[in-house]
Amino acid sequence: MWVAVILFFAVLPYRKLPALTVGHFDKVAHFFEYAILSALLMRSFYYDYSSLTLARSSFFTLILGGGYGIVMELVQHFVPGRCPSMGDAVANITGVFVGLILGKVVIWRK
Repeated sequence: MWVAVILFFAVLPYRKLPALTVGHFDKVAHFFEYAILSALLMRSFYYDYSSLTLARSSFFTLILGGGYGIVMELVQHFVPGRCPSMGDAVANITGVFVGLILGKVVIWRK
């Protein structure tokens, strides 16, 4: 479900986006949406696929979460009024790393 929310906002044409011009708020939004995605992926891989170790769950989370963040930036090249941004891609990947760490903390506490 969260992947669909990210996709919806990634393909929304520029003129229909809410104004995110306060400082670097758009980078913060990218960071948090991918941190949440990463934590959800980590939880899913670790608990739903019990055959995966914590290391493999982390690896798949980084590959899928980071890859999705990069692909969504590239998709914006084809959306009217939008363009891919290296800064947004970095915020996406940074969010994936932080979400992965938070996901591990939650798993280790249990």
